[in-house]
Amino acid sequence: MGSQGDCSVRVALRIRPQSSKEQTEGCRICTWVYAGEPQVLLGKDKAFTYDFVFDMDTDQIQVYETCVRGLVEGCFQGYNATVLAYGQTGAGKTHTMGSGFDLVVTEEELGIIPRAVRQLFSTIQEHKASAYERGLPEPSFKVSAQFLELYNEEILDLFDVSRDPDSRYRKSNIRIHEDASGGIYVSGASIRSVSSEGELLQLLKEGALSRTTASTQMNSQSSRSHAIFSVHLQQTRVSETCSKDSSSLEYETLTAKFHFVDLAGSERLKRTGATGERAREGISINCGLLALGNVISALGDQSKKVLHVPYRDSKLTRLLQDSLGGNSQTMMIACVSPSDRDFMETLNTLKYANRARNIKNRVTANQEQSGQQVQALRAELARVKLELQEYKTGHRVAGNDSLSDMCQELSMLRSENASLRLRVTALQEAIRAINARVTRMAGQEAAHLVQRAGDSNEEIQTLIQNYIHEIEELRTRLVESEAMNESLRRSLSRSTARSLVTGPATPTPSLEKEANEVVRRAKEEVQKKKKK
Repeated sequence: MGSQGDCSVRVALRIRPQSSKEQTEGCRICTWVYAGEPQVLLGKDKAFTYDFVFDMDTDQIQVYETCVRGLVEGCFQGYNATVLAYGQTGAGKTHTMGSGFDLVVTEEELGIIPRAVRQLFSTIQEHKASAYERGLPEPSFKVSAQFLELYNEEILDLFDVSRDPDSRYRKSNIRIHEDASGGIYVSGASIRSVSSEGELLQLLKEGALSRTTASTQMNSQSSRSHAIFSVHLQQTRVSETCSKDSSSLEYETLTAKFHFVDLAGSERLKRTGATGERAREGISINCGLLALGNVISALGDQSKKVLHVPYRDSKLTRLLQDSLGGNSQTMMIACVSPSDRDFMETLNTLKYANRARNIKNRVTANQEQSGQQVQALRAELARVKLELQEYKTGHRVAGNDSLSDMCQELSMLRSENASLRLRVTALQEAIRAINARVTRMAGQEAAHLVQRAGDSNEEIQTLIQNYIHEIEELRTRLVESEAMNESLRRSLSRSTARSLVTGPATPTPSLEKEANEVVRRAKEEVQKKKKK
């Protein structure tokens, strides 16, 4: 049962021996177990098959070794487990679970819970010794426990020593929650940490003594509530995939919880002879067990016609949601009486348990690979740093096609920009030469006009040439300004997706005004020279 994946709920049937009272009253045995087969025959014609069947002479050790030892071992691999005792009052549920704590209990009579606690702490010591022998760091373990009682649909904390006897009749503040992964947990109940077998058994004893019991016609000390004793195990160890020769050890954290569930008696109310408060308790018990039966029927429906599993119909089914159809290896132990006077109660228990065999749980290990996660994150960080360095040095472009295209385009634009700079330099030299030529030609033309006017003043000719040269330079600057203005307008239009300049490019007003001013001053200077 330690493998991961779908895992059926296993069902064991335990038939208790007849009591001396039953023998004295002449009760007959109505159950027969097939030799070597996990089958039982009730009456003459009602046969049932389970995973395990324990007859009246089966001792406590055999029940534990067959049903529970493997579950405890699975907890050390991170698997949750549940042992569920079901049956009528007086069928041996509390005796099988070992939660009764009689004053005198022999080694052979120890139940499931004390034996599981013993195995738990002995296995912890074995794991520590094994790590020491292999030269590995010693694993660390944390063990804690919780003990809850469900009485009249109210959850009570059996570890709460401060609560008064009447608290079971008041509304409880303990609430049931579901985490992100679908796990069930409760808030408002205490969890006690323990470090030894003795501490845990002492807590179990204290909680068991606080459990609600009362006398009925079927049992002088009948449990009037459902009890769930939960043991939580957390261990941090060197990962099994890591050898001791490794330069850096990787650690993993495993968590598991083991539920020991002792359900209240499932008998009919008429058989108990209960009245008043006992009758109300019986009604609440049967309602919870009915809701549990509905959940079992829904989960075990072979036709898959039932789409909704009614976990929320009762707090009992909510608390057992992990154990039935969830992440847990679950063993149901159905306890029955062999006497014919309990025939109907035994038949109902057998039918109830038979339906549970069809339930499939999805079992996964609660494993946190903290060491592997750290190593993976470190490797990822180193890889990202290397990529970033390659990007900075230009040795690598982004793997994305669009980014790669942009990088190539940028490289081409840089080459084109360098080529255009050379062309601009050449054109600027050509413009200077053209300006000088235009200035000479304009000066010659102006001199020719002056000569025709009869005035050959050389000073006027020089002045005219200077002004013509200045005007040509201003015209060149004006053309460059117009080109730059047009380029900026187009660039702005592309970046904002709207044109800020609606009309054609216009000359820069300051340059145009400056050119007009030069022409005006030139005319004035020429007129002054002529008057002289």
